[in-house]
Amino acid sequence: MERNLLIELLEDGDKVSLYSPHFEGEEYSEFEKFLLTFKDTYPDDVRQLVYRLDIIKRDGAADRHFRYEGTRRDRVMALPSHLETTSLRLYLLNIQAKILILGNGRLKTTATYEEDDNLHKCVKTLQKIDIEIKERERKKMIVVTGTELFGELSFSIDDE
Repeated sequence: MERNLLIELLEDGDKVSLYSPHFEGEEYSEFEKFLLTFKDTYPDDVRQLVYRLDIIKRDGAADRHFRYEGTRRDRVMALPSHLETTSLRLYLLNIQAKILILGNGRLKTTATYEEDDNLHKCVKTLQKIDIEIKERERKKMIVVTGTELFGELSFSIDDE
């Protein structure tokens, strides 16, 4: 099923800006849905993930802050890093270590995200968004300037 989305700016920063996919017809972005889903049931985990995002915004989006997820061809990463533990996984795209596109996530109960349908769907959605962004970057329809993402930030993906 084709779904329209907008890559929406959540927070503009000096070292890192935060964006999130916002699907047409939905009230909240993917990151906002993540926070709303888990803030009451896993408040300590959510607090730890938000604290890590604050550090990343302050210091920059170096690879050490994330777990590599997805494949070698994409920019999908996860929080928390291997140094921290939480019951939750938050999936994101790290664009040139200047822009984080925060997706959704879920409770992690399996060894790999592929073993859990909900986690797998979160990663697959970001992979599809990453493919579209890369294509638009290649065609100069999307340009990264510092910590800002300019251009055609509305598009459709097959979200099956």
